[in-house]
Amino acid sequence: MDEQNNNNRQQQKEPIKTAFFIGVILCVYFALSSLPNLKKTVFEPVDNKINPNTASIYELAELPAIGKAKAEAITEYRKKSVFENAEDLEKIKGIGEKTVNKLEPLLKFND
Repeated sequence: MDEQNNNNRQQQKEPIKTAFFIGVILCVYFALSSLPNLKKTVFEPVDNKINPNTASIYELAELPAIGKAKAEAITEYRKKSVFENAEDLEKIKGIGEKTVNKLEPLLKFND
């Protein structure tokens, strides 16, 4: 009789084990499907360069060796002319070759 009770208990536990196993598989499936597909994610480089022809006074003033006064002078100059390259900044009073060399890697002249 004990053997028969043990068999009955085993038979009753089988559907519970199966349901639990299926539940675990479904949880893993839905968890994985909700993760973003990292292979399709495209990371584009961030362009941190500043265009002196379009930058605000505040953006220009953040550049090394350029303060508020030179930033204002740059915005005044660009009302009359366009900066085509970094060397054009030497036309601004107080900006020389050394400053231009510092600024060149931080600037862009086309959008």
